[in-house]
Amino acid sequence: MKLGLNLVANGAHAAGWRMPDAKADAAMDIGLWQDVARAAERARIHFMFWADGIAVRHSAKDDNELSFNPRIDVFEPLTVIGALAAVTEHLGFVASASTTFNEPYHVARKFASLDYVTRGRVAWNVVTSWSEQEAFNFGRDALLEHAKRYDRAEEFVDVVFGLWDSWEDDAFIRDKQSGHYFDSAKLHTLNHKGAHLQVKGPLNVARPIQATR
Repeated sequence: MKLGLNLVANGAHAAGWRMPDAKADAAMDIGLWQDVARAAERARIHFMFWADGIAVRHSAKDDNELSFNPRIDVFEPLTVIGALAAVTEHLGFVASASTTFNEPYHVARKFASLDYVTRGRVAWNVVTSWSEQEAFNFGRDALLEHAKRYDRAEEFVDVVFGLWDSWEDDAFIRDKQSGHYFDSAKLHTLNHKGAHLQVKGPLNVARPIQATR
């Protein structure tokens, strides 16, 4: 059995932040998040999980009604993971990243970097996004239809894995005598051209730690 922790920064109840002893700015307090991560590790929790959206999601009829929503300000999860990894040793981290409103190179690079920062403790929760409010933030008038989002997602994941394989495990020889930083025979440029995506590569991060296992 694997135990995970999924937190809503200002509390599961929408009015939780208004309790007398509640910390109203908990969502933006990285020190509090670090305290939670330390406590989770002591409790032998296996991982912390972040769902994520790239918009202020709401059904409020106007800004005044929206002003009662305490879930407006939330950290971008990959940034938080870097801070929490620095104060933990064993706790894992799972973050959502959309295949609809990102590009594969961004996702591959960020998660590969975090794999080194966390020493192999990060995972990607693949999501396709579901909110039109997210579409409006990326120059679109509507969300892609379900089938197209999932077709793109399938290709997107393949491209990310291909970028992670840009380098063989021992490609970076860093030979001071010869001056060769890497072995060119162990570099594999992706050159992907698909139905939804076109990505040349290679990734400018070494092969992730977990990719070598």
